Amino acid sequence: MLDKKTHAVLKVLNKISEGNAYKVITVDDILNSLAAKSQYDVDGIKQIMSYLESQQYINIKFSEESTYCYSLLPKARIYLEQETGKNRSKKSNNNWLTYLFVALASFVGTMLALFIFFYLI
Repeated sequence: MLDKKTHAVLKVLNKISEGNAYKVITVDDILNSLAAKSQYDVDGIKQIMSYLESQQYINIKFSEESTYCYSLLPKARIYLEQETGKNRSKKSNNNWLTYLFVALASFVGTMLALFIFFYLI
């Protein structure tokens, strides 16, 4: 499980990369792709990149000062797909609760209408 900052950087790397090909990117490109409010700096991005390489999420072919040539590994793609799957499953649970609430409310409304029609009129 990655922390929020590392996950955000991995998402940016995935968005920029094209398939399994190597891509050259600078730290400034990553910083520009992240939210302006975020508290990222050049050293933090370098640490995150080295962490992602050590955990085998990315493969860094070469790196110079603030330039990286990287490729995403299958572990990163699987991780990102699982994260989007978790978000979808949470969303579907809320949909089932909404459907249940609507069905219950319509049942109660129908019973109330029948009660008023048959007993009060």
